[in-house]
Amino acid sequence: MTTTPPRALRRHTSSGLLCLGVAASLLAACGSSTSTTATTLAAATDVTSAVTSAATEATTATEATTASTASDSTTTESTDASAATASTTSATDATPAATATSATGEASTRTLAAAEALITMLDESQKTAAVVERTAANLAQWSNFPDQIFQRAGLRMDSLNADQQKATLAVLEAALSPEGYAQVNQITAADGVLASTEANNPGFGADKYWIRFIGTPSATDPWTVQFGGHHLAVNVSVVGDQMTLAPTLWGAQPASYDQSGSTVEPLAGELSKAFALMDSLDAAQQQAAMLTTTKDLVVGPGQDGKTIAPEGVKSSTFTADQKQLLLAEVQEWLRPLNAENAAAKLASAEAELDQMTFAWSGSTTVGEPIYFRVQSPTFIIEFAHQGGAGPGGGTGTASIDHIHAMYREIGNDYGKLLTA
Repeated sequence: MTTTPPRALRRHTSSGLLCLGVAASLLAACGSSTSTTATTLAAATDVTSAVTSAATEATTATEATTASTASDSTTTESTDASAATASTTSATDATPAATATSATGEASTRTLAAAEALITMLDESQKTAAVVERTAANLAQWSNFPDQIFQRAGLRMDSLNADQQKATLAVLEAALSPEGYAQVNQITAADGVLASTEANNPGFGADKYWIRFIGTPSATDPWTVQFGGHHLAVNVSVVGDQMTLAPTLWGAQPASYDQSGSTVEPLAGELSKAFALMDSLDAAQQQAAMLTTTKDLVVGPGQDGKTIAPEGVKSSTFTADQKQLLLAEVQEWLRPLNAENAAAKLASAEAELDQMTFAWSGSTTVGEPIYFRVQSPTFIIEFAHQGGAGPGGGTGTASIDHIHAMYREIGNDYGKLLTA
């Protein structure tokens, strides 16, 4: 296995990039094998100006958080226990990760206030579109596909004025950690890079992302913030003090891009830590981890309520160092949520560390396309490189420049197990 990661596995941030991206190609973004004539759309200036200030602050906060928590180094040293500091507490003492209750309520209070502030800025027709009944059908109305393929609902950013756009971003900033908020902006900015190089851009962009509230925002009753578009579906569910990001889809194309002299890679930590874990396994463990066929997302869009059997190598066979690498991987998927709720979930994940499985498909060489899955009794994590060879691509061959990834909580998607 390659021990020196290529540029595509390094994570950097740039304040100039932490704004919602301008567009993406319909065909390449969806893995189509058809190419079309070149067209480049102008940037969505109004939305970009609305998010630049907030995104710059997110960059600063993210860098500070990263420095004080876990290193994002992409070396594959199997002994990098500093990436996570938790113990391997027995699962018999665990509070399930889906229902951990140590949150103080500060984050949910901030999120509720931000949501209510946005709603007061809407006219009656906008309110009708933005606040909808909490039904299974409404909750499930999200996808990785762009609007030309998938019908979304709510309010699209290009339908909002500048103050409403800022208020929309304030909801996300309240619900997420600085790193999570930055990741949202990095993913949408990647579509802007793709738009500038792709053929026949049919109209994607930063202002094609949708916001709505499923259930009326409340201090006691369940409600969900849904924000998404191409390669992004954030579902933040709130029940009293408790919050969850399950289910949330993260994606990126290109997965690594440069701007203003810096490299941005929205999902670099998730990828590099998975390779570090795989590299730490001995031959027998790697063989146990390998799936028989190459996988795409198994519990992605349209798969609410789906149950799957655990596959791969059991974490109960891991050494202490390997368990710390596994925990470091899990941390990457929990920390986009605000700190107080993420901490409760991470503590619960530590407690069930002996009950996880780690599955892999593809090469064990850094820089090659892969699929991996981490499953515990309470969550499922998936990461899959997709077809399409980056900007200008559209072949069926998986590319490291095109990613779909998924986080779900078993039985607790949309906060079903949470109580006020």
